[in-house]
Order: sequence, then C-alpha cells, then structure tokens
Amino acid sequence: MRCGVDFGTSNSAVALSTGEVLKVEASGRLSRSVLFFPEDTGEVLAGGPAIERYLEDNAGRFIQSMKTWLPSSTFTRTQIRNRTLLLEDLIAVFLKSLRTSAMETLGKDLDEVVMGRPARFSTDPVADAFAQERLKKAAELAGFTQVSFLIEPIAAALAYEATLKRDELVLVADFGAGTSDLTLMWLGPTRRVKTERRGDVVASSGVYVGGDRFDAAIMKHKLLPYFGQGTTYEVGFKRMPIPTYVLSRLLSWNEMSLIREKSTRELIDQMMKTSTNKDAIAALHDLVMYNLGYRLYRAIEQAKVELSTKKKATVVFSDERVHIEEQVTRAEFDTFCKPLIDELEVCTDELLARAPKDLRIDSVFLTGGSSQIPAVRALFARKFGEDRLRTADAFTSVVEGLGRAADLAFKL
Repeated sequence: MRCGVDFGTSNSAVALSTGEVLKVEASGRLSRSVLFFPEDTGEVLAGGPAIERYLEDNAGRFIQSMKTWLPSSTFTRTQIRNRTLLLEDLIAVFLKSLRTSAMETLGKDLDEVVMGRPARFSTDPVADAFAQERLKKAAELAGFTQVSFLIEPIAAALAYEATLKRDELVLVADFGAGTSDLTLMWLGPTRRVKTERRGDVVASSGVYVGGDRFDAAIMKHKLLPYFGQGTTYEVGFKRMPIPTYVLSRLLSWNEMSLIREKSTRELIDQMMKTSTNKDAIAALHDLVMYNLGYRLYRAIEQAKVELSTKKKATVVFSDERVHIEEQVTRAEFDTFCKPLIDELEVCTDELLARAPKDLRIDSVFLTGGSSQIPAVRALFARKFGEDRLRTADAFTSVVEGLGRAADLAFKL
C-alpha cells in the first residue's frame, strides 16, 4: 500500500492517499524526529518515547536534526555502542519505527512511499543530489520497496488544492524547522485530476530560514549572558572574553555536543577558576556537559509559540546550575528576527522575478510552524494583502499532500 511520509527536521508524519494523517504515537499524528540510544541497554527509542527516556536519564546518545546533515559530506558516520552507523542507518532506524507505528494503526503493510524533500537540500546541485540519494537509501533500509520524492511546498499545495472550488494561481510558503520553501503553482478542480503536474509549477525556491533560526535568535539576543557572554577570564597576564566559537555553538542544539571535546572542556575549567562571573561559566559547564540543550531549546520554543498570540512571553528553565527566567516581548522578537524576515523577502522577490509579469497571484497559502510567527505573516500580508492569505493545519499540510500524491507518484 502507498503512503506519504514527511520526514521533518523536528517532526515527522505519515498520510494515506485520501489525505488521512495516521496516528503514529500514543500522543497523536506527529512524531518528533529523534532517536535515543540508552547507555545501559541495547534498545533504541524513537520519537516521543526517546524524549521521555532521555529526560528521565540522559546517559546515552540523543540524536536530533538528522535531516539537516543529509547534504553534508563531512558527516557520514558516527560511533554508537562501539558500532559504526552511517547517517542513512540512523535515519532508517527512525523511519522504520515511524512506518511500523503507521502500519499498526492501519492494519496493513506500507511498502511504497512518497517522501517529502525541501526545494533545496543545498544550493550545490551535487550536494542536493547526494542528500536525496541518502534519504532514498534510508527509506529503503526502513522497508519501503519503492521510493519517490516530491518537494514539500508542492505537497502542501496539493493539500490546499483539495479545498478549492475554482482554479487559482497560488504562492505556497512552507516553513520548516531548517528551511522555508516557496512554490508558485496553478491549483484547482480542473488540474487535480491530472497525473502530470510539472507544467502547473511556475517557479520554486527556498532559503535556510526556519524555526530553528528563530529559536536561535532568542538565544543569541536574550540568553547568552546566562552562559558567560560579556564576562572575561584570565589568560596569562591578560583578561579575555569568552571565545566566540564557544558561544556560537550554543545557537544550534545539534552543535552543542561539539563543545564537549577535550580542549574546550579544559578551557571551561580554566574559565571557572578566573571568570568575572563564575555562576555563568558554571551554567555553561552544566548546559554542555549534562546535555541540557534539548530541554532549554524546548523552553525557548514554547516562548516563541506564545509570542504568536501574546505581546510578551517568558523563557523559564531550571536544571542543575542553569537558572533562567527571562522575559521576551513581541517587539524585541520582531527586532531580533528582522534579518531572517529580510532573507525571506529576498527569496520571495527572486521567486516572483522568475514568474511572467502578467500573472496575478490569487492566494498565498502559509503552512509550517513558523507561518504562525506574526512577523512572517506580516511580510506576506504587506506584499500580497491580508485578504489573500490562507492557512491550514501548520504541521500536517505537507504530509497530507504527500499522501494525496502517492497514487500518482509512480506515474510521474
């Protein structure tokens, strides 16, 4: 049986050709795209159960943001429990768990799949093809016998198309955790019966602006002082600020583990002895050494979500020697995120520049978690008018479209 799978940087889901999104966890239709290899057992946990075990006892390897590494030729393998695992192996473990859960819900085998992929894994065509081939291999290792791909904004477009009563020219903006993808496409009742849709796509583009960078903006502008920014420590007879490379690692959850290398551990020990703010360096030590990054970024994400509907929110986090209670206002968040909004606007303008000048966009469909950020919505309202903006379920539109494409995918 055929299905669509949205393997996301943060969340993943499975849908059928009817558009039905299947339950894949006890908590619902979404599964966090994570793995946890406990240190004291031979088991491997995926999704929600992985997070629960990690939060109970973080002794082991917690793997997150696997999708972001697909185009990278520098990350090919890692050592876990004295075994060498390729990135494809890790993703396959997660996809197999997702597929198994979906089949248990459905009561049928799922062997053919349409996988979502961003408009660009990379601006380098070689790296882009490399990323897709790795994802294909992972899907095959997970048990899918036929694998095809559809770019995620087109999948979201197909989900939106199911609601249309007339044909429209639609700008689809899909905001993921790692990238934002834009597609300008003809959609509607007379077109959704076609088995060949390439001619309906007017233009596509993408930019590396996603939910993770909006989270990082809060970390950068509000929370780094909790971990030593602005402090100095003694080096010989001089006082030096905390190295930029250490603080920059804190802006990405999946890079925090790199700080645990021996030389940086020794540096943190040195800073602990001579820092002008030893409490902040103690917080940095515990954040990194005790793997608290995931929990902290969930607290940051929660504040970001609250800012979608409120004028202010508070990042609250307390664990080991890390104690944070920091208020963020909507106005501050908008200021922090302006460079990201500017990148989105440039990407949108470049997309429109490639379209025929006489075309009028009928509607703009916004989906994905960051579509709920007021500054993102304001950008598209300013460019196209509030009356042309459309939304749906921010987290399942892509997988619904992938499912709807499943019956056509092997004819393309």
